Amino acid sequence: MTDGSELSFPDRMNWLTVEQAFVLNEACRVVREAFGDISYGVYQVGSSLFRPTYRDVDVRCIVEPDKWNALFGEGDDGLMLKFLNVAISGYLRERTGLPIDFQFQHQKRANAEFPSGSNGPHRRNALGHGRA
Repeated sequence: MTDGSELSFPDRMNWLTVEQAFVLNEACRVVREAFGDISYGVYQVGSSLFRPTYRDVDVRCIVEPDKWNALFGEGDDGLMLKFLNVAISGYLRERTGLPIDFQFQHQKRANAEFPSGSNGPHRRNALGHGRA
């Protein structure tokens, strides 16, 4: 453990309560199932994994490159992408009561910008799995 403001992976999975984590996982099941054909899954990322002072809970749906281009085009700023990000953020906020920031992310860009590792600063917590 460091100075108490951040804990490493073995100390704590994330800074949500057990109830919050359960409700978030269940709410993300719908997103994972709806977009399962185009994505590698839905993940909790960002500061809520590492510190109790998180501002929002970052949730990402990592999209396969060829599916991304077919759905959203080449860029990251299309109207459909913005609409879906905002709509799903609102859905997850309503279902969980948490300050959710949901975004679709292109797989190659996500991995280049935030390389994953089991205990690194860009850890990903898979969501939407398990039985209802």
